[in-house]
Amino acid sequence: MSAMDAAQVGPDGYIMLGDLRKKECFHISQIDTILQKMHAQRAKTGTSLTGDMKKAMDYCRRFKPLKNDRNAATAKAQLLRLVDRDGKRQKRCQDFEAAQLLNLMPASVDEARNLIPTLDQNIFLDELVKEIQPMRDFDRAIA
Repeated sequence: MSAMDAAQVGPDGYIMLGDLRKKECFHISQIDTILQKMHAQRAKTGTSLTGDMKKAMDYCRRFKPLKNDRNAATAKAQLLRLVDRDGKRQKRCQDFEAAQLLNLMPASVDEARNLIPTLDQNIFLDELVKEIQPMRDFDRAIA
């Protein structure tokens, strides 16, 4: 098992999430969409939801950062889009950081740095925080 410290980037360039460091991360609005699809499939077959699944759906419904499902599907991709830097194409942040930006919706660069320490030296942080502000102001599912 690899070391875990979500506030640190390991020597391989990935956030230290142990064995999950290279796996896709999801923000709460994405999880809500996935659970809603599972619920619809189960309803078609007459299969009831487990208590844990109901609790997870309630949690997602209550805390999902984006109320618009279409925006929820594209928001992370927008943050992860490739940009040219010094003649190379690179992501502006890592998958885990994008999910956390969308879950936490920081109002400022300083707040983002404090909540997501791996973004501290990210040269795109100001741009990333500016991009989530319209989502924060107009598409929030919670106040």
